[in-house]
Amino acid sequence: MTVAISLISLGAAAQVTKASSEDLMDAAFDMKKASLAADKLAADGFKYCRWSLAELDTSDLDVAVSRFLLNHGSQVPENLSASKMWRVSLLTRDLVNQLAMGSSMCNLRIRFSDEARRVGRAASSSLLKLMVARSKFNDLAYQQTKRQESIRGPEDKERSGEGSGKVATKEILVAALEMKAAGEIEGMLAAKSQTTSGCLHSDPTEPIDWSDLTKLIDYMNHISNSPSTIPPANMWGVALEAEVAELSIFRTLDLCTPYAAEKKKARNVATESSAAYHRLRVAITVFEALALRQTEWEEQVVTQKQELVQEQ
Repeated sequence: MTVAISLISLGAAAQVTKASSEDLMDAAFDMKKASLAADKLAADGFKYCRWSLAELDTSDLDVAVSRFLLNHGSQVPENLSASKMWRVSLLTRDLVNQLAMGSSMCNLRIRFSDEARRVGRAASSSLLKLMVARSKFNDLAYQQTKRQESIRGPEDKERSGEGSGKVATKEILVAALEMKAAGEIEGMLAAKSQTTSGCLHSDPTEPIDWSDLTKLIDYMNHISNSPSTIPPANMWGVALEAEVAELSIFRTLDLCTPYAAEKKKARNVATESSAAYHRLRVAITVFEALALRQTEWEEQVVTQKQELVQEQ
């Protein structure tokens, strides 16, 4: 029994063809380019915005791209596994979060320092470019995940049971419930910032649609005691939706930070947004780690099937 869930629209995600090696490396290059621009801001960020030493930089992304996407550091393998693509994406997600927090720290000082304003604007520009590049990369990782699922036929899914390395449905359910609980505060915070004195106002964004995550949770509740498998693509789909909520919460934090030192109400919303951002970030990190494990498990099943066919 498999779950049928409407996922978010992700470019070529509906197809089951192999992700293009050229498109993959183009997206990886764009991520590295944006990350490198952020690296160049580190010294000024430390000086004018009180950035701490970066835990990650472009050298870490370079290592990940070489290790997971290339053979001998030069060519994309013919059959690149989706899990290796997701590993690069998850490292880039950490770079995004790191740069987002740096940008927010500059916003605390933009009214008092021209240099902080300059660094903050540059950081925001690099952040947007990094997010766009990662989104394109995620499209390809998602496409590759769907392709792997298409190779694994219905009969394999029925035979799989819990299997070695497969993530238990109950474990996924617990993580999904926390991710939803952490994310649902996003709408309340966004609305509060629009009516709070001291928060900058902007055009309201579309509310986050949690219907796919709700459907996945309902399905897992229904089959929690059965050996049914939760497809990795379904997990990645709702995780990426939750990341949209995470960025929306950060946007609210961004709007209320500049006057937080002087305006109590703005400071309160900024404090709430910061706590909500970190809670959701942790929840997404836990859920995506499970999605990665489930992807790797499915790749093992596909590999075993292909080896069996070759032997026959």
